Amino acid sequence: MAILIVDDSPDERLLLHHILKTAGYRDLTTVSSAHDAFTRLDLDHGGTSGIRVDLILMDVKMPDMDGVEACRHIKTVEAFASIPIIIVTARDQKDFLQAAFDAGAADYVRKPVAQIELLARVKSALKLKQETEIRKSWEHELTKVISELDRTLRDMATLQQLIPVCPSCKKSHPAHMSDAALDEYVRNHPQTKFQDLVCSACAGQ
Repeated sequence: MAILIVDDSPDERLLLHHILKTAGYRDLTTVSSAHDAFTRLDLDHGGTSGIRVDLILMDVKMPDMDGVEACRHIKTVEAFASIPIIIVTARDQKDFLQAAFDAGAADYVRKPVAQIELLARVKSALKLKQETEIRKSWEHELTKVISELDRTLRDMATLQQLIPVCPSCKKSHPAHMSDAALDEYVRNHPQTKFQDLVCSACAGQ
């Protein structure tokens, strides 16, 4: 899992990096400001050329832009809308925390950072992200199956309209089938396969 650490304090960056690396997280990137984070994420281009990230640890008190505003900017980009952001702060006032959550933060960690708390919240955030991705993948596959089923049902309805059936004997009478309708169906379904069966008229020739 890739984690981006954003903090203007070298000591804090080193501490967070050390705790996470010791816990087994290897894909770690550290930057010293919100704007540096935007650059690494390639925020201006929708993240197309940015680093891969699964979680962001965002300091609040930074000189160029505070963490809450940075969080709000990141969440406006579709590629990062589902990326969890954990606010790292010494503040715990309810109004501040509400502002952070409104900006898109998923959780927060208090300073001074405690190893047990940090790792527990990081693990929880990454697990939730993974479950969300699995659910989205399942929903995508389900939507695809439903779309294919709808297309099959439409094709069956079209075939039923092509083949005349006697209302009395319930037998089909392909001899009365519209050639124009059949040609249109074949054009719209290039993969259609036909069974070779010589008609009685051709067999008598």
